[in-house]
Amino acid sequence: MNIYQEILGAEKRIRPYVLKTPLFKSIYLSELINGAVYFKLESEQITGSFKVRGAMNKVLSLTD
Repeated sequence: MNIYQEILGAEKRIRPYVLKTPLFKSIYLSELINGAVYFKLESEQITGSFKVRGAMNKVLSLTD
């Protein structure tokens, strides 16, 4: 299985358990680098952290 398929599998497993968090465009940083800078607001998760994604994926991947 290639890495892309692994990522898609992980997303499918955790989708029912995590919130879809918003992106926030930083106008200041975007202008500073003359590009687009976005922040993924994982602090909006119920746990306040992105770590729930990895932990949930690991738990759901375990077998007996």
